This record gives sequence, structure tokens and C-alpha cells, in this order.
Amino acid sequence: MEEFSDVRFKQRAVIEFLTAEKVPPIEIHRRMQAVAVYGDQFVDMSTVRRWTKRFKDGELGQADLSDKTRRTDFKN
Repeated sequence: MEEFSDVRFKQRAVIEFLTAEKVPPIEIHRRMQAVAVYGDQFVDMSTVRRWTKRFKDGELGQADLSDKTRRTDFKN
């Protein structure tokens, strides 16, 4: 099982990407819930709305995550 912070990081990335693609928050949440990749750890609708707003406003990006939650060991 993945750590909670890893799952949250991936969810933020998906939300950031779909927000950039101009997908509405309700659709982002529906997709994340329907695919069931995250099991019971998927974010709720209010979190999707909050993150979407922050991404649109330029307040939050993956680079803004703390060193604790940001993955630095990606390999090609």
C-alpha cells in the first residue's frame, strides 16, 4: 500500500493537469472516483474545488509542496 503522502501527491498532479485542461472540478472528482486508482483514499469534492481554485489562481503547484511530500527519487 502506498503512503498517504504519495497518493496525495499523485492526486494533486492529476487535479493540476485536469485544471490546466479546463476540466470542471465536479468532472475531475467524478473521474478520480470512477477510476478507483486511489481506493478509499481519493479526495472529497471540497478538496478538489479548493485545489482547483488555488491552481487557477496560481497559488499552488507541485513545486510548492514541502520537501516532506515532494518526491525527489523519480527515475527515467
